[in-house]
Amino acid sequence: MDVAGKVVLITGGGGGIGGGMAQAFAEQGARIILADINADHLQEEAARLPAGTDVLTLSLDVTLLESWAAARRAAEDRFGQVDVLCNNAGVQSGFKLLMDVAPDQFARLMSINVTGVYNGVATFARQMCDRGNGHIVNTSSMNGLVPYARFATYVASKYAVLGLSEALEQELGPFGVGVSVVFPGLTRSRMSESVAAAADADNPAQAAQMRANMMDPVWLGRAVVRAVRNNELYVITHPEHLAITKERFDRILAAFGEPAQPGYQARSG
Repeated sequence: MDVAGKVVLITGGGGGIGGGMAQAFAEQGARIILADINADHLQEEAARLPAGTDVLTLSLDVTLLESWAAARRAAEDRFGQVDVLCNNAGVQSGFKLLMDVAPDQFARLMSINVTGVYNGVATFARQMCDRGNGHIVNTSSMNGLVPYARFATYVASKYAVLGLSEALEQELGPFGVGVSVVFPGLTRSRMSESVAAAADADNPAQAAQMRANMMDPVWLGRAVVRAVRNNELYVITHPEHLAITKERFDRILAAFGEPAQPGYQARSG
């Protein structure tokens, strides 16, 4: 898809990766809708876009379908159809054992990181299919490919986004609608800055290293633009995680062996 002139709606558009996506799409002449629950952050990001960018800012709570419906009406009143939906809004859980995560904390994170993606798809996918074009971008994480202890709630949500996106690609592809799933590593954002800030007291050297290794989000955004243009499913921006990802997949493949039931053979058809 050539994104010039297309309408791109980005959730979590109030900074970090969402802001980087907005800048990258705007560079290519797209019209931008920045949606976020924080109005002040939206205005800051809108002001950073290239001069002349046609931009609309919208308040959006991704956990509420009625908030999505209002955002859709406002988007269509201003621009008409939404061509690219970037389900990017997300929160992190902090580092703690899963058994120490309170039920309401677990539910809140899932409602934003997973249900928020579903709500976006439910709001826009059918009209994309009806007209035979469009693209949906879902933000997972490198933690959606490789799990880490003490981060299980966030990991679970990002694995869910990966599986959802892979199945969604199969569902929407026959209608001419593309799907991409993004796996960011450490990228400069309010979320990653909050993790670094939490590490300052206990391990300031680690926090400093985190900040030094944060990728500028506009480069991640440019990778997303390329994926939309070329209709690519997977967007991996931090190749330093290749070895540990391969190790995980090798462990999975090694678990395939003889069937659990002796002599069992699956019957086709």
